[in-house]
Amino acid sequence: MEQHPGSAEALLRDKGLRVTAQRRMVLQYLLDHEGGHFTADQIRDELLQMLPELAKGTMYKTLQDLAAVNIVELLPTPQGYALYGLRLRPHQHFYCTACHHWFDVLPKNIEALRFDAPGFVIEGVDVTLRGLCPQCAHKEASPAEVASGIHKD
Repeated sequence: MEQHPGSAEALLRDKGLRVTAQRRMVLQYLLDHEGGHFTADQIRDELLQMLPELAKGTMYKTLQDLAAVNIVELLPTPQGYALYGLRLRPHQHFYCTACHHWFDVLPKNIEALRFDAPGFVIEGVDVTLRGLCPQCAHKEASPAEVASGIHKD
């Protein structure tokens, strides 16, 4: 079967990882749900139908392996659990404080962030914006505010 450059198998090989059924299926799930952020249990529950032998420990090890080569990112949540999502392209995050949903976002001028302190070496920038997503902002606005275009701050 011919692999396109963005396939799970091709990505694993490109990053020097051995292709296993578990790695391929976990990565394919995340590719199929690009932009989503899931707990390890959510991913495992979805994959158990196709891979019933997928143990919980194997699930976490697979996600750690994918994170170690920067295919997957781990997001610690304010609620104390971790979410996993793809990290194939540079992006930042928006966290909705009402519905607790995470969104991949591309804020402008992120490269303009500077840190001038001797001896520090910056290896990356992770920014999380917090507030209300469009759906929650719309729910919280009064009908008059929605009609007039006025937003609560």
